[in-house]
Amino acid sequence: MKAIDFVTRTSAGAAQYGSISENDSMMTLRAEPGQELSLNLRQSEVKGYARSGGDLQITLADGRVIILEDYFGADGVPDSRLFISADGYLNEVTLVEGGNGTLYAQYGPTEQWGKWSPSEELIFLDEDERVAAIAGTGDENVSMLGAAALFGGSGLATAASVGAAAVAASTLIPGDGSGSGDGRIAPSVDQEGPITLGGDGVGPDTDSVTLTGRAEPGSTVTVTLGDKSVETTADDEGNWQAEFAGDNFPSDGMHTATVTVVEPDGTTSDLAGPEVTIDTTPPETSVTQGTEASGEIFNAEEFGQGIELAGSGEPGATISVTVEGVTRETVVSESGSWSVTYEAGSLPEGEYTSAVTVISRDAMGNSTTVTESIAIDTVANAVSISTSQIEGDGTINQAEEADGTTIVGTATPGAVVVVSVQGVEQTVTAGGDGSWSVTFAPGTLPQGTYEAEITASSTDAAGNVNTTTGTVQVDTRVDNFALTSSSGGADGVINAQEAQAGLEVTGTSEPGSTIVVQLGTQQVTAVAGADGSWSATFAANQITPGTYTTTMTATATDLAGNTSIQTQSVTVDTEAGLLTLNADQIGGDGTINQAEAQAGVQVTGRADPGAIVTVTLDGVAHEVVAGANGVWTTTYASHEITEGVHDPVVTATTTDAAGNATSVSDTVHVDTRVDNLTMGGGGFAATSDGRSVINGDVAGSGFELTGTVEPGSTVFVSIGGTRVEAAVDASGKWVASFGPGAIAGGEYDAALIVDVTDAAGNTQSLTDTVRVDTLVNALDKDSPVEGDNVVNAAEASDGVTLTGKVEPGSTVTVDLFGKSYAAVVDASGNWRVDLPAADIPQAEESFDMVIRATDAAGNVSSVTDSIAIDTLVPDQPDVVGYFRDHSGNRNTTIETTDEDISIHRVDGPEGAQELNLYEAKDAFLNESTYHFLDGAGAPKSIPDGSELVITGTDAAGNANSTYLVLDEAGVTTVDLGSNAVDGFNIETVDLRFSDQTELTITADMLAGLS
Repeated sequence: MKAIDFVTRTSAGAAQYGSISENDSMMTLRAEPGQELSLNLRQSEVKGYARSGGDLQITLADGRVIILEDYFGADGVPDSRLFISADGYLNEVTLVEGGNGTLYAQYGPTEQWGKWSPSEELIFLDEDERVAAIAGTGDENVSMLGAAALFGGSGLATAASVGAAAVAASTLIPGDGSGSGDGRIAPSVDQEGPITLGGDGVGPDTDSVTLTGRAEPGSTVTVTLGDKSVETTADDEGNWQAEFAGDNFPSDGMHTATVTVVEPDGTTSDLAGPEVTIDTTPPETSVTQGTEASGEIFNAEEFGQGIELAGSGEPGATISVTVEGVTRETVVSESGSWSVTYEAGSLPEGEYTSAVTVISRDAMGNSTTVTESIAIDTVANAVSISTSQIEGDGTINQAEEADGTTIVGTATPGAVVVVSVQGVEQTVTAGGDGSWSVTFAPGTLPQGTYEAEITASSTDAAGNVNTTTGTVQVDTRVDNFALTSSSGGADGVINAQEAQAGLEVTGTSEPGSTIVVQLGTQQVTAVAGADGSWSATFAANQITPGTYTTTMTATATDLAGNTSIQTQSVTVDTEAGLLTLNADQIGGDGTINQAEAQAGVQVTGRADPGAIVTVTLDGVAHEVVAGANGVWTTTYASHEITEGVHDPVVTATTTDAAGNATSVSDTVHVDTRVDNLTMGGGGFAATSDGRSVINGDVAGSGFELTGTVEPGSTVFVSIGGTRVEAAVDASGKWVASFGPGAIAGGEYDAALIVDVTDAAGNTQSLTDTVRVDTLVNALDKDSPVEGDNVVNAAEASDGVTLTGKVEPGSTVTVDLFGKSYAAVVDASGNWRVDLPAADIPQAEESFDMVIRATDAAGNVSSVTDSIAIDTLVPDQPDVVGYFRDHSGNRNTTIETTDEDISIHRVDGPEGAQELNLYEAKDAFLNESTYHFLDGAGAPKSIPDGSELVITGTDAAGNANSTYLVLDEAGVTTVDLGSNAVDGFNIETVDLRFSDQTELTITADMLAGLS
């Protein structure tokens, strides 16, 4: 095994070197983000790669393991780059994860050793390519470019600045470094690592590069660095030294030292010296953005967003920018650009120019300082509008707008101000005193009353904008002037009544306006209130009576002096016409009886031809037009005349087109009714909802109806088509008699009508409806009871329910077992009686019952029926024996009985299973054998010791059971308290066939067996 060299390089370019000992079986290297790591290995020396969390494990062919700690990022992607290098080649390792999690490596050639390679620090050479190696070592060590730092002369070398060493040789000289066996000193160079030299103050006048070595005394040694060469001679001890200084100081660059040794005997050797990097040149630096030189000035908006200064420089160099004592630092990017930002608030506001100092420093310490200036202007021009001085008082009226409108204000002297009104812009420059004024042409401002917005804006050279706004009152018209009233009401004519009340004129205008209204020669004045409303009233004596049309004029003057005129036509008509009423001719004699009312009556009179007359009789109005002869007539139909005895008012009214009205009135006598007509009761029954009803008892015995009426009247009473005349006495009391059977039986609603004619011939009727219900229309009992009309013991144990149908609203009782039971009847007529178990006798016989119903009208009906009771249980089955073979018990034999036999096998404490049976009767022995069957009907056996429940059930469903325990070899324990025997009425427990049975029974168990 051999040691493995490695080099790491950070993203900033700093390289570090190390070696993995051949004695270390495992070594851990930390992989930093952005780092490049090169291992001196060939592909054949790597056995495989594996991932362990975020670490990469590299297993070598000799078994050693290299762990790259934190090689993988949180997202599983490598944060570093991995290379292997040997023989002057550099290969990048790319890892691909297979389907089973295995990592596969792909190797891609990246660089080959050569001059000025960017990856030269990562490349390793093999043994054959190394020159001037220490003779006689005999091991397999490899050399790495820039593998060590050398300190020679005045130069200082660091790992971060190591360059590539160019290797060339014409002769390879073996030996162990201390001379050959014949005493010859082999040529050599002492310095092996790179030498760097640079930074501020470093140069040929202050610094030098010195190389030393060994050679045969008297040898001529020529050392070349770049374009400079120094020739020297080995002293008597074989030491030589070459110093590059002054004019021989090499130019900037990365130089590979070459040494040529010519020994006294003419032997020439070419040696490769160290890499010497010289950099004394300050980095190029410029400012391309943000200074006055680039034509920029920062205004308030830009200042608030932060100020950016940018430029170009040497990639990797540091940049320090100072403005107003505030410093910002950055590093020049790989593309050669840089920028810094002074965020808002980091520099003072105002209007000023400040120096900008930019210092750039490269990696070797060389620096460049650039000084420029920055211009900052965050102060905008002052600008204002003198709105109160516009047109003298801050208000623009109609006359002022007509000759143009002048806007005035102030601004920074010399500032350009853009003034905008109603979307029209004008530009003006403030004078030396800061004042400015612009005039907008007539028509720029729309007519009306409103506040016009004025905007004045000024932008300074830096682009700072200052905008101010103001408003000016514009009033060029009388706004909202209108007449809201119409004279003469809806028809526009002032009649006598309206003229007497005076004429109010109303309207709207600007608040504070003065309104003068003129009608004929009369004038009235009003002032618009704060809400703009006004009113002016002409008194009655200001309105000339008669019939005529004139023009009313209203003139409004607003506070600004603007005027407006509104006109309205006014018609006056204060004269009314003729009207008469012939009240004594209504009904022929001034009285309206029933016949006349039914035929209709006429009302007549006189008025101006064509006049519209409104006639009102007893509150009913008619409208009629007078004929050409001035006569008007209207007829009142019977339904318009109120029946009864009264003296209604009759009125005739006429109104001309102007609304002038006149009327006449009188009274007329009306007698159209039969007074004091009433009807009393007839002794009827009443339903549950309070209605009268003629039931069977009332209809069968006869009844009377009574009432009152005017004396001398005739009364007829009808019920359901049966009509009788009533007797009326001198006081007006009447009686109508209906004999037995006069009313037809059934269930129906009969019309009840009382017809009356009084002494004057007026007629009147009373109508009503009376219910006739003489029977119970339905009564029956549902069958069968308990499904088969026989109540057995089980059914009787929880009571028996009887149900049926009856007329809805009826009550039902059931007489049975010597008791009377009241039924529950629902709204549909379904009735129900629950017979308690305690009332049902233990018997086997039939009992008569009577079902009796009474309906809502009081009619009674009944039906008779009977109920069969069989609550006597049969004898329990008597077991004769059973048959057992080698497989178990095959059948059981009992005494033959009339009951149906079923056998259940107790499966456990929770249930019993009914067995399939085949019955075989033996008439001679009066025995029946029951064979056990499987589900297919084939014989089967049940196990020894089985416990069976043998049940006999009679025709009524009464059942009695025997609990049979079959024999088995061991002791059988019988549990009669289990759930398995629930539902059986066990009369007997038969233990005769099981001689080793244990049975424990309690009183509660005995009670639960039946």
